[in-house]
Amino acid sequence: MLLFLILAVLFGMLSSICLAENSTVESAQKLGADQSLVLLKEGNLRFMKGSSVYPNQTSHQRKVLALQGQNPFATIVSASDSRVDPVLIFDRGLGDIFTVRLAGNVVGSDTLASVEYSMLALETPLLVVMGHTRSTLIQAAVEGVKMNGHLMQLLGKLEPAIKMTKVLYPSLKGTELINKVAEINVRQVMRDILGHCPAILGKVRSGKARIMGAIYDTDTGAVRWLGP
Repeated sequence: MLLFLILAVLFGMLSSICLAENSTVESAQKLGADQSLVLLKEGNLRFMKGSSVYPNQTSHQRKVLALQGQNPFATIVSASDSRVDPVLIFDRGLGDIFTVRLAGNVVGSDTLASVEYSMLALETPLLVVMGHTRSTLIQAAVEGVKMNGHLMQLLGKLEPAIKMTKVLYPSLKGTELINKVAEINVRQVMRDILGHCPAILGKVRSGKARIMGAIYDTDTGAVRWLGP
């Protein structure tokens, strides 16, 4: 009798898991920007507390995505820094987040094209531009470190944020200055995306999509939201 009860409970748990997995892609299609933001905030809270659940990382989820295609609920533009992985930071899994990552978290034609693909073709309702604290690349740009090759062009894209930060916050030095430049750069990237992508701007204005700025704290693991 006891064995029967145990087997019944296990069967019920497995059935629930299968139903949840089968509905993953379908439920993602119904999410709006507000719901997507809630999922990101809840996931980051779990990550920060060290209680990540690593959802949607099963073999079943992988097979569903292979057959049905991707349907992410958020697009995140972030740095390529090895300490900054959006999927881990927001405790999500396969097919949940469309990530656009590049050193310095700056805007170029490839970045804009990737964002347009995710927001227009995949119709993700939420776009997050996320910088991070203690950026070594921003530090190099602030300190005027000489770089060779393509890095020179990339550092040049950070100059507007550096100049604006020094004008607005002339007393900042060291780490505080670097972190503030990261924040100003996020706001600049948001403006650049909307300024260069009229179709995305139209979706935001019509309420069909939402854009949010954020800063990831590499010390605490917390994401600080800067607003739209």
